[in-house]
Amino acid sequence: MNCLGLDWGKRKLGLAFGDDRIKIATPFKILRFKTYSEAMELLRKIVEEEVIDLIVLGKPRNLAGQEFVSQDFERFMEELSKLKIPTSFVDERLSTKLAVKKNLERSKHQSRSDDDLAAAEILQAYFDRN
Repeated sequence: MNCLGLDWGKRKLGLAFGDDRIKIATPFKILRFKTYSEAMELLRKIVEEEVIDLIVLGKPRNLAGQEFVSQDFERFMEELSKLKIPTSFVDERLSTKLAVKKNLERSKHQSRSDDDLAAAEILQAYFDRN
């Protein structure tokens, strides 16, 4: 089953790919958008081209572990449901911190956003849990 990991942001999405048989998440790209409808159109193309069977989305929580879902995130989830792809949620509390650490380890000379790495952490957490 082809899986797409998502690290949600108000203006960009980190994406990662993985297969549930191999269980290794790989950073893919960062989508920048102005509206959620634009984001959904970009995602729809990727879902179709890559034949995605499952979306794994990082769900915001505070450090105490309580869900912290903003209206923006709820709206994004509503739009995402229109893609009609099964969606699973993973606690994303430490995904960005782990991604930043890996990014620093990768290359101290290369400047790079870490949203796709965070998406890979989210997807890898899903694989590790299942």
